[in-house]
Amino acid sequence: MIYRPYYTTGNSKLGFSLIEVIVSVSLFSVMILSATSIFKMVIDSQRSALATQNVQESLKFFLEVTAKEMRMAKKNEGVCPGLAADDIYFVGTENGYDTLSFRSYYGECIKYSLAPDNGVMRFKVARDSNYGFISPIKINIDHLDFVFTSSPTTQPMVTLNIQAHAIGVNLDQSQMTLQTSITSRYYK
Repeated sequence: MIYRPYYTTGNSKLGFSLIEVIVSVSLFSVMILSATSIFKMVIDSQRSALATQNVQESLKFFLEVTAKEMRMAKKNEGVCPGLAADDIYFVGTENGYDTLSFRSYYGECIKYSLAPDNGVMRFKVARDSNYGFISPIKINIDHLDFVFTSSPTTQPMVTLNIQAHAIGVNLDQSQMTLQTSITSRYYK
């Protein structure tokens, strides 16, 4: 048997001193705070990425719907009001925002514009006398611009400039700007 001396000071046993306890609690606190801040950064990054993804998906859907209808646009032939008889597209202004009017492949008179809806600017589509919104309520369209170009030797072309952002707290307000040009498949 090995003899190990038992040291005591007075009537108490030796243990951790107050300084050792304070240092160990401080180190533990620093480690926990570091881990928490890293976790918060990861969560914030994920929220920002989801906001960006939502804006991208909403604008992608918007562009798919509008591009298909605009490509299939036909010459008006006097059916749609506000659109000259031989024109395919007409870019105008309504309530201070650009509008695009045309006759669809199915003979509907279509008008694209921006309109407020519960304090959010949304993309509005009017087909004959019916209308609805394409963009979701969580996406604000900041700017929508239609630029029409045409010449006797080229197809009529409309360029869309769109600027939008997700509605939410600062980290969730992912802003995006897109531009695309679309020509009609209608040949004179």
